[in-house]
Amino acid sequence: MKYIFATLSIAFAGFLSACRETPSGPPVLERQQYALADSNRCDTTTNQGVDVAVDYFLLRDKSQGTRLINDSLRQLVVNSVVGWLDSALVASQPDARADLAKATLLFADSYRDMAREMGGLEGCWELKTSVDTAYSNERVLTAKCETYAYTGGAHPNSNLSFYTFDRRTGQTLDLTDMISDTTVLLNVVEQAFRKQQQVPSPISLEERGYFLRDGQFFLPANIGLSRQGMIFYYNPYEIAAYAVGPIEVVVPYEQLNGILREGVL
Repeated sequence: MKYIFATLSIAFAGFLSACRETPSGPPVLERQQYALADSNRCDTTTNQGVDVAVDYFLLRDKSQGTRLINDSLRQLVVNSVVGWLDSALVASQPDARADLAKATLLFADSYRDMAREMGGLEGCWELKTSVDTAYSNERVLTAKCETYAYTGGAHPNSNLSFYTFDRRTGQTLDLTDMISDTTVLLNVVEQAFRKQQQVPSPISLEERGYFLRDGQFFLPANIGLSRQGMIFYYNPYEIAAYAVGPIEVVVPYEQLNGILREGVL
């Protein structure tokens, strides 16, 4: 009898442990901040140097899904730095691919190398990354990553990306994990895009200056969830000239009835 009781006790403990591994309620966030060391920072007197500031979040609970999401968020901010660097330079310093401090130092090294090659640079380099939540519930979480970078040239560059995670498994959800019919979705988004940009059908989007793929409308690289609806975000140059700026189209969830997969919201 005591062996049966012991077995049941172990099983019950395992059940409680499994319950603790499943997130419940809204996520609790812990803000994280990183800035490049003062010795490398932009000197406002000489207008030389580098500024790097990274602000992001990690989740506090201890589930396996959370651990995987946190790993992805850490890698995300590192990528937001090395993504602006020459690929050969990054390949020569592989540790920078997974370490935020090393990535930012490599960014500063790149500035100094270019300054030496060109006999000086006019102005500082600047890189700012901010990661926050765009949407969350007990099942999913969408993180929004915004990066601003100036590394010389006519103007700075900016980029925004969305990442939606399954809070239980920690895996990143693809569009097909959230939408059952992407062909129908493409038509819904095009109509919303045309309405927002005031280009009614059948007027050609290309004739109005938008960049299409083989003459066909396309979904952006970055899609996320918000309280208002699904966000379709075109970064500068993705579908229009830099002067147009980014284009954000929000499609209310009621317009996605029939193709939005169950359990996403």
